[in-house]
Amino acid sequence: MPKVKCSNSVKLRGFIKEFGDKYFSTDGEILFCKMCEVKVTADKRFTVQQHCNTAKHRSCVNREITTESRQRLLFEKSSSSSPKSGNASEFSKDLCTMMVSSNIPLHKVDTPSFRNFLEKYTTHPIPTESTLRKNYLTSCYDVTINKIRNCVGNNKIWVSIDETTDVSGRFVANVVVGILKDDQPRDIFLLACEVLEKVNNSSIAVVFDNAMNLLWPNKVERENVLLFLTDAAPYMVKAAKGLQVLYPKMIHATCLAHALHRVAEEVRESYFDVDKLIANGKKIFVKAPLRLQKFKEEAPSLPLPPKPILTRWGTWLDAADYYCTHYSVIENIFMKFDRDDSSSIRTVQNLFSSTTSRNLAYIKSNFSVISKSIIRLEAVGMQLCNALQIVKKVESELHQARGEVSVKISAKLQNVLQRNPGYSTLCTISDILCGKEVEFDNSELELDASDLTCFKYAPVTSCDVERSSSKYKATVSDNRRSFKFENLKMHVVIQCNSTEKED
Repeated sequence: MPKVKCSNSVKLRGFIKEFGDKYFSTDGEILFCKMCEVKVTADKRFTVQQHCNTAKHRSCVNREITTESRQRLLFEKSSSSSPKSGNASEFSKDLCTMMVSSNIPLHKVDTPSFRNFLEKYTTHPIPTESTLRKNYLTSCYDVTINKIRNCVGNNKIWVSIDETTDVSGRFVANVVVGILKDDQPRDIFLLACEVLEKVNNSSIAVVFDNAMNLLWPNKVERENVLLFLTDAAPYMVKAAKGLQVLYPKMIHATCLAHALHRVAEEVRESYFDVDKLIANGKKIFVKAPLRLQKFKEEAPSLPLPPKPILTRWGTWLDAADYYCTHYSVIENIFMKFDRDDSSSIRTVQNLFSSTTSRNLAYIKSNFSVISKSIIRLEAVGMQLCNALQIVKKVESELHQARGEVSVKISAKLQNVLQRNPGYSTLCTISDILCGKEVEFDNSELELDASDLTCFKYAPVTSCDVERSSSKYKATVSDNRRSFKFENLKMHVVIQCNSTEKED
């Protein structure tokens, strides 16, 4: 009998049955490879087999098998464990840590595009914002605190506290700790972030002691706290005096960058005309694109007049330096503006005179060292000897300056340093570490030789705690006001310690 030919659709279904409907499909006329997304020649069996042996097809099949294996393992892990039982998903935990450390709001995981992207490229089920917050945030915070405890151990430390007011009107205190060793600068950690009911010496002392109990939960190593850095607020000074009874080796010093900034403020108050010029000069270009355009046309390579912020150390002196350096160019541009456009223009045009010019020259010549020294003191990891040398250089240059204002400014610096409770002690320790012959009264602090060596990289500014306050304010933005403070605290602590290295 003659051989009976089967129809094309039957032949194609036979190929699918043989090679797998997981990889091939047909509409009765063509054979389609779902892995490679191409039409396959299916006149004979060997052409289909030939396609299956291609590198592209094998690669697609292997990738599919790998994906299925990962999904199966994840499903088995998820079905056998849950966050409530303590065996939390590592992926969800890492996702929570990454988002908090990067200051990405947790509710972003509920955004369709964000969720689809993660699901596509990770093949993990993505938890909701509520799941991350309730089941994983606390765990991530605990891991961060434990890392800080392990890094600090029984090492000598310094502590710094700063209080700020957030957009919700809360008084918030941040506690930063750092390790003191003589071999190299060590890691710095944000240990605590607490709300104060009242800002006074008692509340600061409570925050300090609570932070030490958090760091050493079994027993507080009171003799390991060698240095306490704050600003010069009276309640901070009073709190430190009370704490020194409990921490016998602790030296309290106020921030030297703050001290130089207070001297810079004295300069600002001594020159009303220059202060008025700087204040109105920055107002001229606010919401004024035409004036901005004219300024760029007249001086294309010159930056716009700076906008000093009084709470940012030394920026007023930098602005005075700018106006002195570019006085002729700035005067020429400002004089071309229409006086009737704004009161700021009239004020600035009236202030351009020989008196203002002389005052700017005097300020730059005698006081620019203050702002430059503040910038140098803000560096991380500076040796105590070098930091104190910067302050002493400012002290020497102000003493050598001529003029009545210089005498007043020099006296201001002397007064600020004399009121710094730990400045003279730090200077004595610095002299010892530099090999100078000095007398050191150790009757009150009871510091031994090993304690003194720990001060080699001791900080003299509260810049680190100021930076943590800036991160706190960046986290509590206008569109993130619904934070519970307990969750907010964990966010800030995780974020500020995310870049720290373990020993």
